[in-house]
Amino acid sequence: MTPTLGRLVAVFLAAVVFTGISSAQPGVATWLDESQPVSWNKPGLAIPAAPRLAESVDPRCRDLARPAELEEDRLLREQGWDLVGPYQGGWQIRVILATAGYDGMCRPRQYQGFVFLHGVLAGTLSPKLMDSRTDGALSRVTFQGNARLIAEYLRYAPQDPLCCPSRTTSVVFDFATGTAVLRPVSANTTANK
Repeated sequence: MTPTLGRLVAVFLAAVVFTGISSAQPGVATWLDESQPVSWNKPGLAIPAAPRLAESVDPRCRDLARPAELEEDRLLREQGWDLVGPYQGGWQIRVILATAGYDGMCRPRQYQGFVFLHGVLAGTLSPKLMDSRTDGALSRVTFQGNARLIAEYLRYAPQDPLCCPSRTTSVVFDFATGTAVLRPVSANTTANK
């Protein structure tokens, strides 16, 4: 290979790598691309410990965490989680968002949606921890009676600005018959207007 050709190849590869790094959304949530996601929740789940993040948490962000009000809140706090926003409840179901850390604007990082049925952990709303403003970030949960939830997740394409994901995936969850196990039933992705 000639020196000129070698430099051209190096410049091309650097451009490809730089373009991929600058435009890609971290944390691609491929499980949301399945029309019938495989369940990750199992009977007898224990509340996992919150991961320890390398960077320190700004105390002003931690001051925004919700104080524990429920027994489920207390159990999450014992495992190192900060409670984020209000809990949702009805029909003996409680959905609690909890985070391990925050970004520079105090948005949750490494967070999870925990679902309890009759006070027992029935599962999580994602097979992995989520970060705000990344693909697959949980944005809303609605109840559909005593056995069904619908969770909405933000979907970012590589070219989407962080403010504005181009799609939303709605996942229907229900509880496995005869058990307190939350399971995904179906997923549907639509374009945002």
